[in-house]
Amino acid sequence: MKRNTLLPIILLLFLTSCSYSEKQQAVIEKITKKNEARFDEGFRKNLLDEFSKGDIIRLSSDENPELALYFYRVLLEKYPEECFDVLMKNLDNKKQSVISTSYDTLNEMTVPEAMMFWESQKNIFTKDQKKKLFETILADIEHRTHLDGYIFMYLLDHEKNPDPAYYPAIKKMITKGANHYMGNFALLNYFTNYNKPEDSLIIKDFLKKNISEDSDIHMNISVEYIRKHPKPSYLSILQEFYDKRVKGEKIQANNSFFELEDLTKATLQYKTESAKKLMNDIAYKTSFTASKNNIAAKEHIYYLLKKYDTSDYFSEITNDFEKKADKVKLDSLTAWHKRWDRHMQ
Repeated sequence: MKRNTLLPIILLLFLTSCSYSEKQQAVIEKITKKNEARFDEGFRKNLLDEFSKGDIIRLSSDENPELALYFYRVLLEKYPEECFDVLMKNLDNKKQSVISTSYDTLNEMTVPEAMMFWESQKNIFTKDQKKKLFETILADIEHRTHLDGYIFMYLLDHEKNPDPAYYPAIKKMITKGANHYMGNFALLNYFTNYNKPEDSLIIKDFLKKNISEDSDIHMNISVEYIRKHPKPSYLSILQEFYDKRVKGEKIQANNSFFELEDLTKATLQYKTESAKKLMNDIAYKTSFTASKNNIAAKEHIYYLLKKYDTSDYFSEITNDFEKKADKVKLDSLTAWHKRWDRHMQ
């Protein structure tokens, strides 16, 4: 028997074994086959008429991810109080589906990721449920890496008051590092706020490792962290970042974007000869590029020096670039900063 003949028979046997009526089977089949009718208002109304609360809960954990997620959204609307238990039951379900996360964005997610995404839009879980979900994922994070996004969002929301009970697990995670920018950012800030002196070497090692991360130069977690926490021992990490990621590269600098803005701001936190050397590397030894050759590096550096070097420690560069800056470009980027800086603090 050919495979394409077997599949409908298997589906029919499955539906029959669950004792669904013919009308219910017709609805289920349209969902599993991604029939466009499943988005119609009449289709949803018919579904609610045909399926009981128990049916909807059971189908929200179906083996078929399309079916499970469709019925989970129905559950969110109709019986939100049941959603937490269904999600907890599905934490280890790594089957995937393509989910619309905005009007023009599609993302492939595992079943529990999609469930958590939709719940976050409605925010129906209680504080205790969110905590239990976090602790359950954290307890087995090595096998639930597909859910680390929830871990990091929870850490960001609670970074000012790190829970001592989570310290061993967070310490273990930070020594390994996360696999994306947001994860590193959340881990580092949460771990730092434990304020344990013995963790200083762990944090410094974390910063050194992450200067080579795959993120864009203007979004490096180590540079951003050092800008906000400029300890003397971190300046050498900024210089290493410049040597590894910037030196010999073409760096973007136009009227509305300067790729080294964070690095410049971080360097300006220091008042040492080593900082002057790094600032000179940024100002005079970096190769800049921009679309249509509209390079505005000197203008950006001058703007940042005037705004953040309040002690005039780097005045030699400031005075030099004041003479060299193009006034039209400077006015343009100044106007851009006035519009956007308040959103980027």
